[in-house]
Amino acid sequence: MSASAASAARLLATIEYDGTSFHGSQLQPGVRTVQREVEAALSRLFDRRTRIDLAGRTDAGVHATAQEIAFAAPRRWDADELARALGAVLPDDIGVRRVRETAADFHPRFDAEARRYRYAIAAGARRRPFLRDRCWSPGWPLDPEALARLAAAISGERSFERFARAGQPERGTRCRVGSAIWLFDRPPFAFFEIIADRFLHHMVRYLVGTSVEIAAGRRPFDDFERLLAGEAGSRPVFPAPPGGLYLTGVRYAGEWNSDPDLLW
Repeated sequence: MSASAASAARLLATIEYDGTSFHGSQLQPGVRTVQREVEAALSRLFDRRTRIDLAGRTDAGVHATAQEIAFAAPRRWDADELARALGAVLPDDIGVRRVRETAADFHPRFDAEARRYRYAIAAGARRRPFLRDRCWSPGWPLDPEALARLAAAISGERSFERFARAGQPERGTRCRVGSAIWLFDRPPFAFFEIIADRFLHHMVRYLVGTSVEIAAGRRPFDDFERLLAGEAGSRPVFPAPPGGLYLTGVRYAGEWNSDPDLLW
């Protein structure tokens, strides 16, 4: 082991962020991202360039209440002390929930068993413009029974090629969905919650948008079944807006890093 490796600890942090003004979580040249802001803050605290690994990628405008990141930190930093210091130097649309030490070879993405997302909708015919970056208010009356029936068809392992943007041939299109459900216990809000081993680009937004179209009577129900089977629908799937989507948990060794009800 090198001297530099011996002087560093592998730390794991749970962070949350309002994704409204970010071009996603992952580092991209020339634009503001969550990774760029966190790495800049850690580099400032450690007085050296610091890179982070993320548990999952969130797209532009998508939020997280329980994103997981890992990084190397000088051993002089106590985890609780670092959580306070990092929270103080990060911009106000990123927060630190906790920091703890982990194994040197731990990777928040590759060691994750599952991820959990929630999509928030303000149901009913009235639009809610002041919530547009927090949830989706489609302005269409929705049939809760239809939404529940659609969600029940999603669970299992299959290709979600018809519910994803193109451009991921090297990773494949199969995902194992452990559960998918609509929650209606907090009117006027409805929440779509889905747990899977992986997600394709825009997959949750396409599932939600297409489900809402069907539940509003704007698209035939059979389209959903054909799309899940990999057949072409009558027209392309419809993506829900990004502002209603939240990464609410990552599961490691059977344990979730967060309660899904943290925000709502």
